[in-house]
Amino acid sequence: MFLATLPTGPSIALVSLLVGFLCRVARQYHPEPTLRLLEIGTFAAAVGIPLVVMRPQVPDVIAVPLGNGLLLFALALFWQATVRLDGKRLSWPGLAAPVVIWLGFYTLPHFRHSLVMRVEIAMAMAIVLVLLALYQLIRLPRATRSHQVLIGVCVLHVVSCIARAILVGSPVLASWLPVMAATIPFEMLTYVVLWPGLMLMLVAERSILQARAAALRDDMTGVLNRRGFWQMAETVPQRGILLFDIDHFKRVNDTFGHATGDRVIAHFSTVATAVLGTDAVFGRIGGEEFAAAVSLPSRDALGALAERVRATFERVPLSGDLPATVSIGYAAATIPDRPLGEQMALADTALYRAKQRGRNRVEGAGPDGAAGIGMLPRIRRRDLQTGESPAAGRDPTSAGSDRQP
Repeated sequence: MFLATLPTGPSIALVSLLVGFLCRVARQYHPEPTLRLLEIGTFAAAVGIPLVVMRPQVPDVIAVPLGNGLLLFALALFWQATVRLDGKRLSWPGLAAPVVIWLGFYTLPHFRHSLVMRVEIAMAMAIVLVLLALYQLIRLPRATRSHQVLIGVCVLHVVSCIARAILVGSPVLASWLPVMAATIPFEMLTYVVLWPGLMLMLVAERSILQARAAALRDDMTGVLNRRGFWQMAETVPQRGILLFDIDHFKRVNDTFGHATGDRVIAHFSTVATAVLGTDAVFGRIGGEEFAAAVSLPSRDALGALAERVRATFERVPLSGDLPATVSIGYAAATIPDRPLGEQMALADTALYRAKQRGRNRVEGAGPDGAAGIGMLPRIRRRDLQTGESPAAGRDPTSAGSDRQP
């Protein structure tokens, strides 16, 4: 093969260029700043590696300042790529400092003529840059396999740099220098090619996870949508269900306009989220309808929580001339847990009863649920298997109709 006929340095450089090209292509579809830094870093490494590896064909006057400087610049770019992945700003001094420090050392005659000093300083600087990247990776949530492998590659590179510095600086270990020299290309291939390749995979995996999470969120409010609520609520133990319906919402839309109606929906979402707390699974399941699943085994505690949401929403209106209230129905947890579809139907029955009895109130399903099941034909039907309802078929952002008893 063609690569087999090339020296080690150009071979690694070609593979590094390929990874950089893949980063450029990925950037066309996902403008992630991390990819730009990876692209530049792999291109810098593709130039620096042949200069370092192909000595003495490449003279030291070029290989030492330019080759090593480019490799240190590539490591700095990889570190800054992890910084940008964490959502932080790019540090221009952080990018420039390794190169400036290295070139500053090169101006010293003793440094230029001492292989041991050059290797030890280069390894120390590489270790610092890799440890900085490792620190950023550890801080990020490790949700993917490529993230874990990246951490392992960083650790391997740090260990390799430490071992190389020890071998070069210890005459007793001089017999191991040929082994060290033989492992240098492999180590470069690991960190300069494998590491940015894994970073590219990590960016792609994070994008997929973000897209999946966005598919389960309501655009207007940021809470779970119907599908997201249904998936998350299934996992809540000793699950109590609350259903919320903003009262006279069609009147709000007709009187104040749909933009104001959207603001009322967002306001209720904010109020309910604050009252329910972070442990509750809360979502918008229809136009002006919301649902919550909470781990509360007590029927009385569930009713008290529903009342707090109702009272808080009534007490904290969006504006003085726009009072809004909410009706709430709830179904308490049972042992064993009822199927979610059946529990939602019971809470819906209780919500219908709250509407029928004047709105702006809380009603609970009976402890045995028998009364609720009997009323199912009188309310909007739900598919107990899939959780679908007529509300799911209309545009949630339009929110044009209020539930009528």
